[in-house]
Amino acid sequence: MEEPKSKDNRTWGEKIGDYFVNDGPKLVVIILWFLANVAVVAERWYQYTQVRVPVYNLLGYGVVIARAAAAGIKLNCALILITVLRNFLSFLRGTFLGSILPFDKNIVFHRYIAWTICGYAWAHGCAHMFNYKNIAAVQDPTQLTILGMNTTVVPTSAQLAYTTLPGATGHIVTLCMVLMYSSAIKYIRSPMFNVFWFTHHLFIVFFVVLCFHGAAGLLEPPTFYIWAAAPILLYTIERTLRIVRGKQETVLQLAVAHPSKVIELRMKKASFKYKSGQYLFLNCPFIAKQEWHPFTITSAPEEDFVSVHIRIVGDWTGDLWTFINPDKKLGVVQENLLSAPDGSAIFRIDGPFGAASEEVFTGGFKTVMLCGGGIGVTPFGSILKSIRLKLETGIQTSISKAYFYWISRDKNAFEWFNEVLAALEQNNVNDFLQINTYLTGQLSVEEIKNVMYGSGDADADQITGLQSPTHFGRPNWDQIFSEVAKMHQGETIGVFFCGPAVLSKQLYKMSTKYTSSASKTRFKYHKENF
Repeated sequence: MEEPKSKDNRTWGEKIGDYFVNDGPKLVVIILWFLANVAVVAERWYQYTQVRVPVYNLLGYGVVIARAAAAGIKLNCALILITVLRNFLSFLRGTFLGSILPFDKNIVFHRYIAWTICGYAWAHGCAHMFNYKNIAAVQDPTQLTILGMNTTVVPTSAQLAYTTLPGATGHIVTLCMVLMYSSAIKYIRSPMFNVFWFTHHLFIVFFVVLCFHGAAGLLEPPTFYIWAAAPILLYTIERTLRIVRGKQETVLQLAVAHPSKVIELRMKKASFKYKSGQYLFLNCPFIAKQEWHPFTITSAPEEDFVSVHIRIVGDWTGDLWTFINPDKKLGVVQENLLSAPDGSAIFRIDGPFGAASEEVFTGGFKTVMLCGGGIGVTPFGSILKSIRLKLETGIQTSISKAYFYWISRDKNAFEWFNEVLAALEQNNVNDFLQINTYLTGQLSVEEIKNVMYGSGDADADQITGLQSPTHFGRPNWDQIFSEVAKMHQGETIGVFFCGPAVLSKQLYKMSTKYTSSASKTRFKYHKENF
């Protein structure tokens, strides 16, 4: 029998305040974006129903909807490129705007804007089909002069749709959108990244063709290029910077094959400066010259190399595993490589780029909860290493308490950062770090015997070798958050997560649930988004 839900005694003001802790910035941006769309659509609607009445009388609501949708397309095409300017957004994250705007949601907003453009494009195209029908029904061609059409013969609907500049370019843009949108679906993008990468770059054709779409000057002068000019300039600068950085020499110092098919790459690049929690894009020209994949940096800024841990899933990572570790062995598999067998660079690095986990050190938190699911533990590898090195050198951090939670189905995965965690346990100043490992996968009979009758250190956990015991099963997040809220009442606690979406939803729900205006305890949730 389920326990009755406790009554929520918070006032509406307290509920709104608690909601704004995690969703306020996102909600404000969505509202402003929505109002901007309403404004441009309403302005065109007014123009064609109240000002340009003769055009409206000739074509009806078809022209109103077409022009209103076109205005929406212009606005959102100007915004969509901004969401993928990673260097620009990383720079803004380091300013005062970092605490105001939800930069971690850039890809989420990119999708919102993309689907909005799709909706506008559908409305624009359908409306013009009705306009073509109404134009073709006109008896006197001189009536078309108000549309900017100087002709002695009334064109047919088919001629307007396929042989005019607006009609032909409109179909090209539609084809580009079909290819870009369909290949961006997760079930196509993940297994066939090359298909996604090449078709998504049809956005170049999309933007160029749209600049010419209204060049005939029918109904109104062309203005798309005015909306798109600044974002295209910023994107061009961004791409140029990334190309230049990607060509700088990178040395593979060490490649280590870990259990559970994870490979660690330690690389050296002279100009590469980064912060804990950031990520980079990695390219291996020998495998695919145009494929760049994002990976969280797992080394600490205090170290003289940059490392990533890559789980082998999919075609590209599978090819990487075969290329770097042809003998399929564990341990060190490559050292000090500059070039691939074909003479190309062994790796190319682009970045670093800002991520949510950066705020572990910059967010001003005294207490943090670091939660990783499987390979999603990687950003916390960098953060924990950095904390360890700061402690060893006597450098103070703002963090007085860190709760680390690592959930994995495979017990061998705990070996990836075992050395770092063991060192932190030995140098756990003021007991600032609490390590919690959770094994959710089943053990074999032999593994169970090893755990029960292990011959190692009696005080060490038989799964991880750490002093902290391994928990079996999933974490009870309700209980965990409740205890943390009691121990750190009145604090703003940073909750950082990288891993599966299902687990993210649970942590977000708990962060919202245990945020309380009454006790002034706030759980601020951060999720990694690439």
